Amino acid sequence: MKTKLLILFLVFSIYCFSQQKYKKINNLRNYETGSETYRNRMRELILEIKKNTSKDRLLITQNGNELYFYNGELNKDFINVTDGTTQESLYYGAEFKLTNPTSKKQKEQLLNWLIPVKKYGKPVFVINYGSGQKVRQDLLKKSEQTKFINELLPSFEANMTYVPVQRFNADNITSLADVKNFLVLLNPEKFKNIDAFFEYLKQTDYDLLLIELSHNGKFMTKNQISILKRKKNGAKRKVIAYFSIGEAGNYRSYWKEEWNNKSKRPNWIVEENPYWKGDFIVKYWSSEWKQIVKDYQKKLDEIGVDGYLLDTVDIYYNFEDKFEKTGKIID
Repeated sequence: MKTKLLILFLVFSIYCFSQQKYKKINNLRNYETGSETYRNRMRELILEIKKNTSKDRLLITQNGNELYFYNGELNKDFINVTDGTTQESLYYGAEFKLTNPTSKKQKEQLLNWLIPVKKYGKPVFVINYGSGQKVRQDLLKKSEQTKFINELLPSFEANMTYVPVQRFNADNITSLADVKNFLVLLNPEKFKNIDAFFEYLKQTDYDLLLIELSHNGKFMTKNQISILKRKKNGAKRKVIAYFSIGEAGNYRSYWKEEWNNKSKRPNWIVEENPYWKGDFIVKYWSSEWKQIVKDYQKKLDEIGVDGYLLDTVDIYYNFEDKFEKTGKIID
């Protein structure tokens, strides 16, 4: 599992990518006509993931909500592939500062994507960062206005639990539309092992778990996942596995030791993420990477998760930057 340092790199990376996004929104048409190739390649990968599992498996994208649009309009072919989306720091957590309000301009730019997605019928889960009762009350009000589900995480490292913005309930969660609160816990480093992590989670009443399902290379069992599909109070809930599809981690089981030597890496590994040591940007459209994704997906399916939280889907921005500078599409 990621170390604390790696998580910090991730958060900073997310912020940097976000800042690039905001700058490019006004130039969206140029990107869609000049390098839509990279977005289509990501859409195709997500579609393959969808086709490679059972029909009831849920797909939630993490950020990257521009994928749902083409020429300023909803891409209805693609939006029907997934079941929901997330957005980090929509209201709080801007500039990698806890409780720091997101600027009006940035917020409006994000809402221009999120509101149409929600109106189309897809749930939107908002991950804010900060603390304080005043902030929580504001998020509750915003949830009522937009019908988004907001949470307030106390740490950018996603390694701590928290009291949900909307209180716990005894409702059965049979679809993402039923969700009123959720837990994001992507770094279980504070737990001794995977079993201790499981024991904690089974004592919670969150409607939706968005979690890393391994700890130091060991995965939860199918039986443990089955137990987690019930809240402590006995009601049903959904268990969604974290799944990075745009970067390869040197701490994952698929990573080969020889790849630590730059000269021996396959050409589909492009470069190390400068903001997240140990994670490497990949040509996510390559057949070799797609096979790794499918193998990892198979492992998640075998333990019976309800679906995947697809992270690093917005890595296409890295390739769009290169296209903007060179005018060349990378094979």
